[in-house]
This record gives sequence, structure tokens and C-alpha cells, in this order.
Amino acid sequence: MKKTLVPLSCLLLLACGGAPTVDQLAKDPELLAKVMLQCAELGLKGEDTNIAKCNNAQKAMKKKMDETTELLERIGKELGN
Repeated sequence: MKKTLVPLSCLLLLACGGAPTVDQLAKDPELLAKVMLQCAELGLKGEDTNIAKCNNAQKAMKKKMDETTELLERIGKELGN
């Protein structure tokens, strides 16, 4: 059931024109990948990427990278590095 709801919610968010939030994108890697791809395609076409969904996707990517860096630092401390 969950596998059906995730793509459905992605389609509804994108079809309704509402930009997914940073938290929604950070929690849903498939949605984040889809939005990042859409923004890359806009950029390749020379269209404006300074829009809510692209900005939110960039912030979500930064959030995910910061979380990963923090986790790696904690693991390093636990291992004594």
C-alpha cells in the first residue's frame, strides 16, 4: 500500500502545481530525484530554475548532505578517529 501512495502523492504534488517542501523532499528520495531531474531539464532548456520546487530541492539536498556528514563524524568519533 505504501509503495502505491508514495508515487501517487508525488504525482498529486507535481500535478497540482504546489512545490514540495524541503522536508517532503528530504524524506522522499524518489520525489527529490524527480524534482532534481525536472530542474536540470529546465536549466538545459535555458528556463528559469529559480523557482520554489528547484530551490526547495537544493535545500533538501544540502540538508541530506549535512545529515550524512554529521553521521559520518559521529561514527568517526565512536571509532576513535
